Amino acid sequence: MITLGTVNISNKTKALMQEALDRGIIGQGEYIQEFEKKLADFLGVKHVIAVANGTLADACALAVVKFKDDTERDEIIVPALTFISQINAVYYNHLKPVFVDVGHDYQINTEKIAEKITKKTLAIMPTHLLGRPVRMEKIISLAEKYNLFVVEDACEALGSRYKNKFCGTIANMGCFSFFVSHSITTGEGGAIATNDDVLADLCRSLRNHGRKNDSPEEKFIFPRIGFSAKMNTMEAIIGLGTMNELPQYIERRHQNMVQLNTLLEKDWFSDQEDEYIVPHSFPILVKSREERDRLLRILPEKFGIEARQIFYSIPTQSEAYRFLGEKEGSYPVAEDIGQRGLYFPCHQNLDEQDIRKIANVILQLF
Repeated sequence: MITLGTVNISNKTKALMQEALDRGIIGQGEYIQEFEKKLADFLGVKHVIAVANGTLADACALAVVKFKDDTERDEIIVPALTFISQINAVYYNHLKPVFVDVGHDYQINTEKIAEKITKKTLAIMPTHLLGRPVRMEKIISLAEKYNLFVVEDACEALGSRYKNKFCGTIANMGCFSFFVSHSITTGEGGAIATNDDVLADLCRSLRNHGRKNDSPEEKFIFPRIGFSAKMNTMEAIIGLGTMNELPQYIERRHQNMVQLNTLLEKDWFSDQEDEYIVPHSFPILVKSREERDRLLRILPEKFGIEARQIFYSIPTQSEAYRFLGEKEGSYPVAEDIGQRGLYFPCHQNLDEQDIRKIANVILQLF
């Protein structure tokens, strides 16, 4: 089976894991700090705060924004097409999502953001969906004009760049996930990146129940409400074992995307000006929802290829958010992708034969 996710367990990971087990370090400890430092060095930022998963990266970052703001603002501008955990993170913080349709590149339509800004807007939270960078300059300009925070959801975009800056490092904070389908995996795990010392300290507090600090006399003083969102040593060690190879994984994912476009003689998902995509996967649109659902069934059964739906319009196509009362047709591009979109594997452990098989199957079926 050609799977969407993949795992790289290096000899370094195995050696570090044995070392940690021999020392009895499995919860918190120095390996987490080492992983944070290596990732910060790779991204070129001052701070990386490791957390339990990408969902809690989003949730902690939004909690920091809410805590830092001294107004009653509570609206977070988000794309209608995204993974549901991002919107869940908004609700965990008792904030209100304000949705914006996406463009045909799967990213939030930056030309439609300004019309959604109100006196209640606290932050803009773009998602670099499927590894494609959002065109960030319009968002940063609006944030400066209206005094808004910007939090990047870069969970699927570790290594992707926009104007030679890594996704997740362009705004106030960026959030990453290390799930098995992402650029590197720690099993679960996530991180927040920032260059702001104050925001970093708040992230560290809020990932650990809102603890004041780690000094013995203040370890059990909690001046704010936080989460239990810490990464553990086992996850950090898996991540540490991949950091030296991360540039190779990034380049291999990118080249797999390029090769698929070449074999298909299409330009379905490829770098545009100022972009360097590290693909989470390779997305396509088919004729109808019925055809998409049929393919999702037969691809693993008949061809041995795993595929998935490209999410959907959260405010109008998600059962969980039906209570919002938004009507279908409000976000036409997101809804169309939610009906017709699916994605194929594109990860670093696919070989030449795998890529050719995926391309041949797509050509055969489409």
